[in-house]
Order: sequence, then C-alpha cells, then structure tokens
Amino acid sequence: MSRADQTDRVSGESTVGAVCEVCRQGEMVFTITQSGVPYHECVSCGSIAADRSALPTDFTYGENYWKRELRSAKRRAWGSSILRVGEVFALCGIEIKNFLDVSTGNGELLDSLRALLPEIAHTFHGIEPYPPPEEFRSKHPRYQVGTIDDLETKFDAGVCIEVIEHVFPDALRSIVKALAARSNPGALYYFNSAQPDFVKERGYQYLDPTRRGHIASYSVAGLKKLFAEENLVVHAFPERNWGFFAEYRPEGAESGETPFDRVWRPLPENLALLGTCRFGNYFYFSGRESVRVEL
Repeated sequence: MSRADQTDRVSGESTVGAVCEVCRQGEMVFTITQSGVPYHECVSCGSIAADRSALPTDFTYGENYWKRELRSAKRRAWGSSILRVGEVFALCGIEIKNFLDVSTGNGELLDSLRALLPEIAHTFHGIEPYPPPEEFRSKHPRYQVGTIDDLETKFDAGVCIEVIEHVFPDALRSIVKALAARSNPGALYYFNSAQPDFVKERGYQYLDPTRRGHIASYSVAGLKKLFAEENLVVHAFPERNWGFFAEYRPEGAESGETPFDRVWRPLPENLALLGTCRFGNYFYFSGRESVRVEL
C-alpha cells in the first residue's frame, strides 16, 4: 500500500504556519528537513510532524520495509519489550484478563510472551493493520490483521511499541478513540515512541520519512491534550523521554493515584496471575525494577 492510498497519513496539505493538530493551540514552524521532507514543530506543545504535502507517495509497508523492521522487532520482542509488558503488570490498577499489543507487526512479542508465559498465553492479543507477508506472521491464535475497531474484546492493559511515530495526529486520534472504546475503566497502556527532547538530544535522524516511515515525534504536553479527548490520562516518566503510560479513566470514574503509586503495592490479582506461571515472579520483578530505576 502506497502513502497515497493511506488516507490516515497524507491529506496533501502543508503544515507550515498551520495550527498544531496535536494540541490545537500553537503554530507549526519549520525546524528541519530530512530526506527532502520539511518537519515543523509546534511552538506551544513542542510536537514535531512532517509536511504532508512533501511526503513521497511511493512509500510502502511492503517486503523491503518488513525485512528491515523484522530484525529490530525481534530484538525488542525478546528484550526491552518484555520489560515494558512487565512494567504494565506491575503498575496496572485493575485485574488483567486481556492484554493488547497495538499494531503488533509480525506478532513477535506475542511469540515471546507465549514462550515465557505459556500458562497465560490466551491473555495476550495482537492487532496489526499493515501486516508483513503471511510467512513472517506469528501463528499465535490471537494474532489478528485489522484495526482496533475490528476487535470485540474489552482490554485491561496493553502496549503500543514504536507505532505512533508512523502516523499523523488525525490517525493517532482514531487509534486513541478506538482504544478507549475497547478498554475497561482503569485499563493501563504503555506507549514507546521517541519524544521531541529525545530526537533533539540524539539527533534528528530518528525523523526518517522514506526508510523507516517516522513522520512525527509527539511531546507529552501534546499527548496529554490529545489523549484526554477520550478520557485517557497520560503519565510521563520523570527521565524517560521515549515512553509513557496512558490510563483509561472515563467520566465519573475515580482517578486518585497514578500508576507509579503502585510500584510497591501491585494489584494482588495480577501477582496471582503471574504466580501461576513458571517465570511469572521473575517477569513481575523485572518489570517493577525497570520502573524503579527511572523513578
């Protein structure tokens, strides 16, 4: 599928001088050009996005993209992403019965979780709108091609790893709206994506419109406004500028504590669930310590 066919990515309109689509307050000003594509930054929330009108129309999530992506997806799924799932189990304030990997790619994380936590493999679901060729896809029974709207299950927790930098704010709003509609009150999700501070510290090469498809970098300030539209509360790590939690708090639900307040008092039901697994305790403590080192 080319970019021209992906209406959630391209509208044909330039963003320079426009009002930020993330916070809907600040003006977008030029910041840098990457691979011939100008990127603009919001003067209010700091989010960065590519100029839609300048994007090449022949970009595709095809075989070449997936050959590159599958290597890094495998490293994450058998490494850092496992810790992110552990963090969610350690901090979630409701019982986790169904866990969603949003835009799961080839489903490598589902496979790693099934290998490490086979006793509760049925807990984990994955949805992918632009999947790799079928031979590369997970055979996990809960790997599904489609969008969140296609799911019928209500979820209690999940992760969204290296996804939102691929979409413009209108597409992100669609993802957030669909996720809220499929969430139980108190559901906790971890999002992994480089924020503008990270991009500026490490170099703008993260913004890569032609090879990796990275067309945006969202700030916590902007994300808080955008997610709040669907009653999802964004919780930022003090020192982690490449990830955040979002907790579904529909109107009328008690807010009270943040996920970080639970680092020393996890929900007993989630500890009990992991306790049924051979590696469950290791899984929980790894996730908890991963959070603690950054608090």
